[in-house]
Amino acid sequence: MEIVVLKQAEKELRDGPKELMEDIYSLFDDLSQGKSLGMPISRPLPLIARGLHELRLSGKAGEFRVFYLIKVGDAIYIVHACTKKKQAIDKKTTDLLKNRIRSIDL
Repeated sequence: MEIVVLKQAEKELRDGPKELMEDIYSLFDDLSQGKSLGMPISRPLPLIARGLHELRLSGKAGEFRVFYLIKVGDAIYIVHACTKKKQAIDKKTTDLLKNRIRSIDL
């Protein structure tokens, strides 16, 4: 399955912790080959959008999250990446995710 990185998410990944990038790309390689990721590394977020998942990584700089949408039969879209600052996903992030998902030709 193809991996598509939204333009905004590409910049967010570039600005992310360098120590985690190899792990992030390795995990997306696994996903593109059909491997299923589960907790604690990835969790589904169906209350925000169907097919949305959160990749959860930890490094020296703290917690880092990559949000991706699996559109079965089409591609995996990397929608957003950020450093985790709060326990729960705040409304601002939820709205951002919904807007970016809407921008994908679903």
